[in-house]
Amino acid sequence: MTTRRRFIEGAMAAGLVAATAPRTTAALGLGADSGDQLCFERVVFDETFADARVFAVEARRRSARTSPINGSIHNLWYRDLSLRWRESKVPVAGMTDHRALFLLEMMAADVGMRVVHRIHHFEVGGAYAPEVFGPVERRNELLCRLHNSDAVWTRHAAEIVMSWPRTPTPVSSDRSDISRARLQEVDGRTLISWIIR
Repeated sequence: MTTRRRFIEGAMAAGLVAATAPRTTAALGLGADSGDQLCFERVVFDETFADARVFAVEARRRSARTSPINGSIHNLWYRDLSLRWRESKVPVAGMTDHRALFLLEMMAADVGMRVVHRIHHFEVGGAYAPEVFGPVERRNELLCRLHNSDAVWTRHAAEIVMSWPRTPTPVSSDRSDISRARLQEVDGRTLISWIIR
């Protein structure tokens, strides 16, 4: 099992290899102004899950740069994301399992970023049952968007992420229940859509 220390050491080693690579605003995904929506550096998805692949298709349709992982975020972290976050706190979103999100959340905390929104996408008795965490004033709206639709829930999960407002996302306990998400039990088959900023 990879420890956090070995993970960080690997990221530092990868950083030395790419330290001479030129960086531009476009390379960081900070190009064109996207209006009132948050501009993501990338959208990460776990390609081992069919639902996450549908999520990525919808994100790409909305002009997102997507990065597939295959159950592990290590390659993405070592070769790319650690370098990006060292230069700028660019927002990232995605749909992964809990383990990948947990590791990304730890690394984000090291650069002063955090998960501000997440949805646990459960299937209970053949029915879709999401749990929404983040700004409390948006919970009912987001649940309605996920349930009251003729489209599959994965497309709506991507739409929610890609239309996230550019304005700061509240994380204080009186306005957000994001800290409660860590207390919820999820298994390895549960997909989570999330935003880190």
